[in-house]
Amino acid sequence: MNDTDKLRKEKQELMYTFYHDFINGVRKNSIYKSIQLVQVKDGTAFYECEPYDKEYKCSNYDQSINTFEKIERAFRKYYRDVFEKYKVDNISVDLYDENSCIAGISVLPNGKILTSNF
Repeated sequence: MNDTDKLRKEKQELMYTFYHDFINGVRKNSIYKSIQLVQVKDGTAFYECEPYDKEYKCSNYDQSINTFEKIERAFRKYYRDVFEKYKVDNISVDLYDENSCIAGISVLPNGKILTSNF
């Protein structure tokens, strides 16, 4: 199996991630692989973001902030797609470093994004 075939197989295994749901093509490293839908309940899509590959850097505070800002930009770009795909009007995101949940993002029905701890 060549590298492209391996990446395609990996993408199929990453169900309910931004990478699988919203990104065309395949990539070796992508922050979108770390954005995982956990559940949809009462009009809210609940996501968790934790290290998947080297794009999710969180070894120190500055790296974590940079990574969380990338994830915030991803939700700014794709929140309408999440709303439509999962028939929700809110998004709640837990952001993890290597050990625990340390920050969060909320996306409101009007698209306003609130962040906590970054």
